Amino acid sequence: MTPEQISILTALVSVLKAFSSWPFGVLVFFIVVGPWVMAIFIAQAQKKRFEEVVDMYESNVRLVEKYEAVAKDLRDVVIMNTQAWQKAADGIEKNQFCPAVRGEIKIRHGDAQ
Repeated sequence: MTPEQISILTALVSVLKAFSSWPFGVLVFFIVVGPWVMAIFIAQAQKKRFEEVVDMYESNVRLVEKYEAVAKDLRDVVIMNTQAWQKAADGIEKNQFCPAVRGEIKIRHGDAQ
């Protein structure tokens, strides 16, 4: 055996000797109450973790609400942009930007009157 293993065994034997000097009731008390104490510590840790999860979900809700506001603004921009391009397309289809065509339209309207 290595010296480390011998020192570990020696420590374990000394712990067992310490337990043998304790009354039997104390050992039973630790065996019965120990799991309950651990359960309480674990419950506290789980409660803290649950509160962090709740905070995370609340943060996600705020993020979604802000995203909806941005999406609404973006929708308005897209609608205005589409309307502007529709006006430009209508003008191009009617060829109103060409000076020669504008002159012809004025002459035609003038002839009709």
